[in-house]
Amino acid sequence: MTFVTTLDITGLTPEEYRAVLDKMGVETRPATGIFLHLTTATDFGYRIVEIWDSKEGFEEFLEKRLAPASKALGIERKTVISITPLHNFFAPRLDELPGLATSLPGAPNPVAGT
Repeated sequence: MTFVTTLDITGLTPEEYRAVLDKMGVETRPATGIFLHLTTATDFGYRIVEIWDSKEGFEEFLEKRLAPASKALGIERKTVISITPLHNFFAPRLDELPGLATSLPGAPNPVAGT
């Protein structure tokens, strides 16, 4: 069964978010069970939404990659996590996502001027 995970992280800064991603190396070495990672700024910090092929895969990622990376960087933030079965997925412009992803401010090397 496929799952949607949501991490609501209070007080996380853009610099901390980038540092955690870089420390884990997820953009060059993603976990085998992840399909999608989306992040949006909120009034409390950041909300991260992911799609995983299993609840266990996500939990293993938390334990073996996210927690150690956050700890190594000294980043401790209140985080509310939810894990729910995926009900539907609709992506009519899926082929355009790679270009969009590289232009976003959270990308490892965002395109200048976009």
